Amino acid sequence: MAAEEAPAEVPAEGDEVAENIEIVLPPPCMDLTEFPPKNDFFENMVAIDEKAEKIEGANNFRQVSGFPIFGSGQTTEEGFLKLLDKVKALHAEEGSEKLLWFNMRKEPIVYVNGNPFAPRNPEDLHRNLDISFSVEDLDNLEAHYTHILKAQAEKEQTLKTFRDQAFAENPMDREAVEDVLKVVSIKGLYEIYANLKENGFPNLTCFRIPVTEERSAGESCFDMMTEALKNEPASTPCIFTDQMGRGRTTGGMVAACLIKEIQITSELRKMEDIDLVSKSTVDDLIHQKFEGVLPKCQDDDDPFIKGEFDVIKELLEKVPATVEGKRKIDHIIDMCGPVPKGTGLQNLRECIIETKWKYDVATEDKQVAWKVLILNFIERYFYLICFATYALEHGPGGYQKAFTSWMDDHKELRTMIEEGKDKLEWYRTVDAAKLEHLKDLINAPNYKENLGVLIRTIYDFAFVTYADLPRGAIKNNSMRRLAATTLMEILPPDIAERVNKKMEEDPSNSHDFLSLVGLVSYYGSGEEH
Repeated sequence: MAAEEAPAEVPAEGDEVAENIEIVLPPPCMDLTEFPPKNDFFENMVAIDEKAEKIEGANNFRQVSGFPIFGSGQTTEEGFLKLLDKVKALHAEEGSEKLLWFNMRKEPIVYVNGNPFAPRNPEDLHRNLDISFSVEDLDNLEAHYTHILKAQAEKEQTLKTFRDQAFAENPMDREAVEDVLKVVSIKGLYEIYANLKENGFPNLTCFRIPVTEERSAGESCFDMMTEALKNEPASTPCIFTDQMGRGRTTGGMVAACLIKEIQITSELRKMEDIDLVSKSTVDDLIHQKFEGVLPKCQDDDDPFIKGEFDVIKELLEKVPATVEGKRKIDHIIDMCGPVPKGTGLQNLRECIIETKWKYDVATEDKQVAWKVLILNFIERYFYLICFATYALEHGPGGYQKAFTSWMDDHKELRTMIEEGKDKLEWYRTVDAAKLEHLKDLINAPNYKENLGVLIRTIYDFAFVTYADLPRGAIKNNSMRRLAATTLMEILPPDIAERVNKKMEEDPSNSHDFLSLVGLVSYYGSGEEH
């Protein structure tokens, strides 16, 4: 994997270019002329623990405990220097002058007035581009987009841009705001890299690992990271970034931690093999460094929190080596996740069921987007287990076989995840006997006298249905929504008609469970008031 560089035809900033010589780039892989730039920044994008150290211009900056592995959202132009200064200061004693920067984004990045922007499809402003081109094509596309924005700004002196109003995990909840900027400067990311190398960081090496937002890294992306790291000392600092510093950044950090851990443990085992260090000492060192017990959380024993989905259980059963791969990657995922176990933003295993909980309480239209995320997250976790299994097998020998080749040898795994990631209970299974009992209560002549029993029974019904959810707002909202839905479902037709009529007269009312109970009690008799 070659380091990311400016396209050959684009001179580094500062080089003299004759005014009458036009810079010629290869044709772009796609036309971005009509794609407006969208600001990478938005309100509430800082999601790191409030006690974490903050670096101005590098949102969500963090380091994995015990590793020279760092993550951040896309930095400002000034933020690049501040982040690099911080990393260099932290690792100065280790004598490593080299720094590796991994840009985990597919989409081109252009800096306008020192802030990062990326092109968005005018028909879909709420998602980053999902495009499939080579790294070379993407670098060239970035240079073309930089020229497009420079030409627009030169003509108008301003630039129409967009930004998200605030953070929203579900794309359907995002609100785009239009801004017109007076342009002071426009620079391509490749120009920023060149400036950094000329201003104090000559040993900075930059890579683009093209990963789609909220998706698994492709098999070739795992190979790119492996190639970049396998011959580097384990002490070489690595920085991973994407727009917010969340999913794609965390995925890169997880892979890098695994590669560095295998480097260190392999060296220790070699020392053991030549009797330089005893086996018990090596075992203790490895345990202390890489297998220490992490803080326990309330829901740790939940099978889904542990990643025990049907397709994952099938993987472990059919490829026994993945049991150790899962154990190893789970520990690293926890270290790269949020506090108290880690220092990061997202746990790449636990986010699957956490997103499923959000799906359960969402309206049908928003469930579509949540489901896409859930399936993507399961696929991402599946591939991380596969990569860990591959790395444990081939890492100690220097990765003589590529991960893509390993997957070719296990091509049935591609079919397994494609067909198995959807094996989830998308609809809650309710207790049919309890539902019939509720219908009997509501259909009784004296149902108003039994209203207290009816309410308690419906709450119990909702509680049992969502017994697997942890305590909190999601569980409470789920129970209230199911209680209201259940009450409306069991109403006799004549009562349901009167209640629905009253609800239609006051559409602004939330009509939660308790207000529905009031309507049933008030209008259920059929008396007009």
